[in-house]
Amino acid sequence: MNLCRTIAIFKAGATVGATLRSLARRCAAGAFMLAAGACAGAEPDLAKATGHPNWPPFSWQNGNKIVGIGPELLDIIFHELGIGVDCSAAGNWKRAQAQAKVGAVDIIVAAYLTEERNQYLAYPAQPFMNDANVVWVARERPFPFHKWEDLIGRSGTAMLGESYGEKFDRFIKDSLHIEWVSAPTQSLRMLDAGRVSYYPFSLYGGQIQVQQMGLAGRIVNLPDVISTEGTYIAISRKSRFLKYLPQIEAAMARLRADGTVERLTKKYVALAAQSAPP
Repeated sequence: MNLCRTIAIFKAGATVGATLRSLARRCAAGAFMLAAGACAGAEPDLAKATGHPNWPPFSWQNGNKIVGIGPELLDIIFHELGIGVDCSAAGNWKRAQAQAKVGAVDIIVAAYLTEERNQYLAYPAQPFMNDANVVWVARERPFPFHKWEDLIGRSGTAMLGESYGEKFDRFIKDSLHIEWVSAPTQSLRMLDAGRVSYYPFSLYGGQIQVQQMGLAGRIVNLPDVISTEGTYIAISRKSRFLKYLPQIEAAMARLRADGTVERLTKKYVALAAQSAPP
């Protein structure tokens, strides 16, 4: 092999080697940028939740957050699943439900099961606890109440979007006169001022709100119960977290059995009574 040919082969080999090295560098850089881009764009699972802004101890608004038994139970369950939770206020109760209906939020942290809500919310098999609804009245203006018909002809007040179970909701629509308001403070003030005769609401929630507003002894509940309804964590049927419903059911059964729900109830009854009125 002559010298010129040797030199030509050497130069060609060097060119190919340089080309391969350059290509390798470009591939490595591309892979690094792709990985970096994937990491930058990756977001951990975060469920958007909301709830009733005026329903202690189950859920109520504190700043721009919703707190209470429901939110903490959801946080416990989703933490076990490796999912974060942002439980923020979404307006009054009617608006909060509307947000779940269109899929703007994933979860309602505490709600009764009704036929209408079941169209856009998926419920676990069992509630996390039951809630009794009673009739609240001014202590100086009580009246006999033993059956729903005893409310006919009297003026009442309730919050927008409120439910007391399918049967009583229908009874309200067909037989009662209710003035709908946005907040329980309005209902309690109307009741205290004698503008309405009664306020149907949760026994727990009413006890807390009466204390918050300094109306203990002036606003009381009549002894008979309107209805007792299960209180559930419910998932929007448009949510990507709907697939976790079986895990929520299993975890909820465990949390009821081990006393967690009872402990949280005591905790949030005490906290809500000390907080500012809604």
